[in-house]
Amino acid sequence: MNKPYRTTLVRIMGEEYPIRSDADSEYLRKLANYVEEKIQAISSKNKFPQRLKSEVLAALLIADEYFTEKEKNVETEGRMQHLLSVLEERLEEEHSQ
Repeated sequence: MNKPYRTTLVRIMGEEYPIRSDADSEYLRKLANYVEEKIQAISSKNKFPQRLKSEVLAALLIADEYFTEKEKNVETEGRMQHLLSVLEERLEEEHSQ
């Protein structure tokens, strides 16, 4: 059975956002904190007059982190599949002897 959707209020950069999700409220708050930390880190390093630019750059940074990790997972899965096929070949060789 699916978990019921509920609304969790999160705060990012002083703004409140109601998030409707089946995810745990604490998890959603962690995500919001992570996003806010990224925005603040970018804002502190750059002298952008508009907060929106910092938010967009933070979103790009998070997207980069996501795609980098996703690519690592694809590579790891490929290596695991290769090792599994090598192991299966060796096991077949042992059983045929």
